[in-house]
Amino acid sequence: MDFAGGQSVQMPSESDMMHQVKAELATAYAQEFYNTVRDKCFKACVTSPSSSLSSSERTCLERCVDRYVEATQVVSQSAIKALQGHS
Repeated sequence: MDFAGGQSVQMPSESDMMHQVKAELATAYAQEFYNTVRDKCFKACVTSPSSSLSSSERTCLERCVDRYVEATQVVSQSAIKALQGHS
């Protein structure tokens, strides 16, 4: 039985599959990071939600997001160094 309509079907290489898995994991991680930062910073900075942010809420949110980004970078760099040390 010919399911490919007479054409040969090329399976993705292991490298291509790994690249796709890594890309999907990176996307999932970015989404999770965004959701966590959004939820935690909003809860910490926005005291009474309205149609716009006050300048103090905006400043708080900017600082909160910056702290999460910096902390994530530190943790990521430490994890990479630890992984490289075990190679």
